[in-house]
Amino acid sequence: MRGWIRAATAVACGLVSLTAWADRQPAPPVSVQAPVAAAGQNLSVKLGVGPMKVDMLPGDEIGHVEQGGLFCSGRRSIVLSEVVSKGLAQFVAQVTTQELKRLGYPMSGLSGASAFDADVNSAPDFRVGAVIKEVRQDVCVFGNVLEGWLYYKIDWALYSEKEQKVVFQRTTEGMAQSEAKVPDLGKRALLVGIDNFLASPEILEVLRRTPPPAVDPSAKAPADAASGVPASAGMQQEATAAKHWLMLARAKPSPGGAQKNQAKLRSAVVVLETAAGSGSGFYVDREGYLLTDYHVVKGAKFAKVKLPNGDKLVGQVIKVNEHDDVALLKTSAIDFEPLSVRPDVLDVGEDVYAIGSPLGVLTSTVTHGVLSADRVLQGVHLLQSDAAVTFGSSGGPLLDSDGRVVGLTKSGMGEGKGFNLFIPIHDALKALDIGLN
Repeated sequence: MRGWIRAATAVACGLVSLTAWADRQPAPPVSVQAPVAAAGQNLSVKLGVGPMKVDMLPGDEIGHVEQGGLFCSGRRSIVLSEVVSKGLAQFVAQVTTQELKRLGYPMSGLSGASAFDADVNSAPDFRVGAVIKEVRQDVCVFGNVLEGWLYYKIDWALYSEKEQKVVFQRTTEGMAQSEAKVPDLGKRALLVGIDNFLASPEILEVLRRTPPPAVDPSAKAPADAASGVPASAGMQQEATAAKHWLMLARAKPSPGGAQKNQAKLRSAVVVLETAAGSGSGFYVDREGYLLTDYHVVKGAKFAKVKLPNGDKLVGQVIKVNEHDDVALLKTSAIDFEPLSVRPDVLDVGEDVYAIGSPLGVLTSTVTHGVLSADRVLQGVHLLQSDAAVTFGSSGGPLLDSDGRVVGLTKSGMGEGKGFNLFIPIHDALKALDIGLN
């Protein structure tokens, strides 16, 4: 009623035409369902939010807008821009996180730990992702407030990190309408869409499934990471540290060196994929332990492991060290030879070989170079080589001429030949409290 009174008054004053009001599109009907709360459900898993995507192109029309002063006027079409598209994805992620927290869902990364901690247990077991399929609106803008209506259509997905697949999907609509000026019309519409998704009882059923058993990385005794020789016992400090150590069986190098055994060496190098991206890794133990960079699996509890023969496994992130940028994962046992670790340090000038998966698709790529330098950059010990690496190779091995691991690929400088950087393998093992025997 208020809208028609305002329209009639505006026409009488000659400020807006009946045609403009007649052109207003009716708001689409959307049902509203009550979300299922997780408070009191004793869920033992944690959720994360993202990725959020917009399945519309810049330039797509998403409705109409008018400018309001005393009355609405200047009706025009509004189109999606790249800036609005990016902001919309961030907005959906933010509001979704807030609503999940309000409903009592346990969220990852909210334990109150230090900002510098890298706790594997704080990583999510499931992720809520969304694709915004459609946005429509017919609004009048009064500075920072709106009146009118706004509509979303969203494809939701619940992704299991352990299973590395989507375990539940649903498409929902959300709409909010107001004849009064409000500052949060978009949030109101989005919350309807989110709550309609969370109204599905199947979500709690999935989250109640028995969580994956944590792999116990406890060791029999601490050891020197480089030599693999157990450290002396008897001191309380060593006994306390022992439970954090993991002893792995040292693999033996294959006769013939890196040149002759390239096929065998490449078989132990894998592609790792998480919700955040992809990188490389390599096996160091037949029981399924593999090494990579921390930034490859950052924020993940599990990763998809793609073997060179096409097989796919799921790897659990066991240990991470963010400061040294290294991580240890565990898959099921392997039936091929893992890579051998060189027990001593490499001399500058020796031949080296880097294996990785540039761009995440050029799997088992081998490049050759020499160790250019063994240096400390900004307090970080790194190896420098002209063996070419690029995006997607991070976490892959750097090998000596005998095919033994001497480092992990950290970063490549693209066209800057000779400035590719690698993490020394002994530093990586020490940072992860890993011994070899």
